[in-house]
Amino acid sequence: MEESPAIGIRERARGALRGELADVALRLFEERGYDRTPVDEIASAAGISPRTFYRYFSTKEDVLFGDLPPTSADLPALLEDHLTRVGPWEALHLTLRHAAESIRTERGRWSRLLRVVNTSDTLRAGHLEQQMNLAQSLIPTLLPALEGPAGWSDLRARVLVHAGLTCFDTAFSHWAEHEGDIEMLDALDIAFTTFPRTDPAPS
Repeated sequence: MEESPAIGIRERARGALRGELADVALRLFEERGYDRTPVDEIASAAGISPRTFYRYFSTKEDVLFGDLPPTSADLPALLEDHLTRVGPWEALHLTLRHAAESIRTERGRWSRLLRVVNTSDTLRAGHLEQQMNLAQSLIPTLLPALEGPAGWSDLRARVLVHAGLTCFDTAFSHWAEHEGDIEMLDALDIAFTTFPRTDPAPS
């Protein structure tokens, strides 16, 4: 069934307002600090009511983390697809490359966001929780591709997924902090190849 034009327009308008609110919030967080910027002030600066703000974001934290990583909902299915052709570690690499592709054109925004996150214990905890949730969505997808007793396969899946996400986070931080020095995809490739090969060598 095709989406009606009216629904498409509404969704685009909603997305545009979410983006505008996120930009306003990020500016205020940079100026005043995340913990010292209440939702009322974000709403006022954006020319809306707090009630309207909560129609678009469930919490103040959601303004920053609601769409991060931008493609996270797609990653388990993408990982499953890559696993039909390559080993677990390379599949994780290719999957997270997809996430990197979606953010690499907005280095300035991500650099600003990273600086804000690093100033707040609340945001650092929120980012960690988000990464844990993403890991929990990827581990069951990776598990069937690993050989060995069930208990050990589960451990290996957890280690590989968390190692892959550490590669992504570290590459992301380096890319965001070193403007012009390196591309996001190159940073991610270097991070992944720093680990010893974990996939079986081709026969």
